[in-house]
Amino acid sequence: MARKNSLRLRFEKLADNVVPQLLDSWGDLQKRLDDLNCSLANRAVPEDRRGRVSELSLQEKARQAGQTRPAIRAVKPSGKAPREN
Repeated sequence: MARKNSLRLRFEKLADNVVPQLLDSWGDLQKRLDDLNCSLANRAVPEDRRGRVSELSLQEKARQAGQTRPAIRAVKPSGKAPREN
């Protein structure tokens, strides 16, 4: 039994030292993968569609949050100056 207790204590001590380091490393890895994923997603959407993708994303978030107001559609500028009356 003494050997069993000795091994158990060694494993507990090892776990106390290693587990926090592993958790920190895991958090860093998750952050790096999230950053990579965002970068790849930004590259995958063509520049001319980014505005529409952002609009759809905001609408989806609003729907998930329970907002039921009608969606406001973005109007593309025509490039002409507005008329003054």
